[in-house]
Amino acid sequence: MEEIFIEKIEIKELLNIKDFSIALSDTERKHLIITGKNGSGKTTFLNELKKYLEATIHERLLQKIQSVNNELEELYKNNLDLSKIHPAYVELEANTENERREKIIIKEIYRLEGLKELYDKKYKVDILFKNSLSITEYFQKGKCVFSFFGAKRGNNLNSPSGIKIIDLKPVYKINESAGNNFLQYIVNMKADRAFANDANETKVVQKIDKWFSHFTDNLFQLLSLDNAKLQFDRKTYNFNIIEENQKTYNLNQLSDGYSAILNIITELIMRMEKHHAKAYDIQGIVLIDEIETHLHIELQKKILPFLTSFFPKIQFIVTTHSPFVLNSVENAVICDLEKRIVTTDLSGYSYDAIVESYFDSDKYSAELKNKISEYEALSEKENLTEDEEDRLYFLKRYLKEIPKFYSEELAVKLQQIELKNLKKK
Repeated sequence: MEEIFIEKIEIKELLNIKDFSIALSDTERKHLIITGKNGSGKTTFLNELKKYLEATIHERLLQKIQSVNNELEELYKNNLDLSKIHPAYVELEANTENERREKIIIKEIYRLEGLKELYDKKYKVDILFKNSLSITEYFQKGKCVFSFFGAKRGNNLNSPSGIKIIDLKPVYKINESAGNNFLQYIVNMKADRAFANDANETKVVQKIDKWFSHFTDNLFQLLSLDNAKLQFDRKTYNFNIIEENQKTYNLNQLSDGYSAILNIITELIMRMEKHHAKAYDIQGIVLIDEIETHLHIELQKKILPFLTSFFPKIQFIVTTHSPFVLNSVENAVICDLEKRIVTTDLSGYSYDAIVESYFDSDKYSAELKNKISEYEALSEKENLTEDEEDRLYFLKRYLKEIPKFYSEELAVKLQQIELKNLKKK
């Protein structure tokens, strides 16, 4: 089967960005991480990609564009006098058969050039795909998935009331929801296991057990839940998470961060289930806005490596403010839309270096940035006056009392300064 992924994206004109190229790879599937301060166009860019993808898979956009280009190429082979390709010429009376033929061809050229211009103006981005003409066919056969996750997302699982057949669709549109039936799906799997066990269908039982083991092991590892169990409550048709010395809770009672993650995982799982792809190795392209939404530092570090491992043939295109996402995977291109910078790998850089690079964003107030800069300067100074020592003590107390949830990057920046101070001693 042919590989499907994005090789290159051209931004034609988007907000204040014009004629900007983002090259990924023409030989392998590379992920794309978009960053930049608020207002730089990250979400707008992602929405334009979604619009282009929708036209590609639902309206056969690429085939239409190629057809127009092919027809134009053939028409231009007619040894036309190019100076005659003008509206005024079409209005002239045709006196000979040759002139009538020319006018027909020129009218068709105008029509096709108009279509070409229409396509060009309608989409603010162009996408170059690997094996582009196979995309629509693969999508329609369920061999390729496309999905979009906005910044506002949470866990919206329907609670089952019993065993009920789910009518899974072979394909889902980018914005459609399939994941809300996930609980019903795994309840049905538990029922299938019980029936298979009664019928001594050992292979079916083992297959279902393997699925649950794979799912729970990966989920609990991501969520840092040690010694936890996913327990089925057959009275309520729900799944509870059991932790030692913790109150029992179910998958609809997770924190905002965990819910945001589960929303992505269950949606992609359900999009692939119709095709029995329990290895979840169907290829596709997934767009996620603000992937770090509601996630603490540890989850920001782990979310993209988890998704790229669990769904190995999905190409992820995500936006983020987080330095902990930026250097979390090797096989990615990072694009700063604000500074128009494209780089291939930040995984070798320390968090401190990345925080330093992004610390000048408007995410922080001028007053706070000034206090931190002053604190850093005084910390590095060798001989302080009495007033300077008092000021350093005040700044240290002030910055220490700022709630850490105010900014994860800020916490790292302060740790960086403290580390320098320790090395001096």
